[in-house]
Amino acid sequence: MRLISARSRRQLPAGALLVILLSLEVPILSSQESELGKTRKIAEAQHDIVMILIKKKDFTKAAEEANKIFQMKWPDDEESVLKDELLRFSDLFRHYNQPALALQLLDKNMGLFKSRKIRAEILKDKAYLLEGMGQHDPALECFREAKHLLEDEPPQPPQRIKK
Repeated sequence: MRLISARSRRQLPAGALLVILLSLEVPILSSQESELGKTRKIAEAQHDIVMILIKKKDFTKAAEEANKIFQMKWPDDEESVLKDELLRFSDLFRHYNQPALALQLLDKNMGLFKSRKIRAEILKDKAYLLEGMGQHDPALECFREAKHLLEDEPPQPPQRIKK
């Protein structure tokens, strides 16, 4: 099936054929995908705000602003990305000798994660923070809870590789 005849092609202005062909190839994004894109852009801006506040050493405000990222509406399949962001902020607060703020950030947001594996990773990070603060008994409890989450993890179906 021909969309444009050879004769019509010659009459189109330069570039018009390319625009027509590209418009045929561009998939239409679902509203969920476009919402996720919007959420990601807002989260990126929020991340930048947090980073500037950390550079200014306004750590309390940085933690408050970081929390806003995790309170946004995220689909379940973004948990791994959010976990990485949470642990990155925790590491930054630890680096700047603010372990109490890192603990608050972890505690406030751990409940948002459904994956037992991810919750175990967050608990282990919390345990390392507590251990660094000399709170060995609470650190042990966090490690035990993380171990329990990993032991009782139901088998996961194989993941499809996205291309």
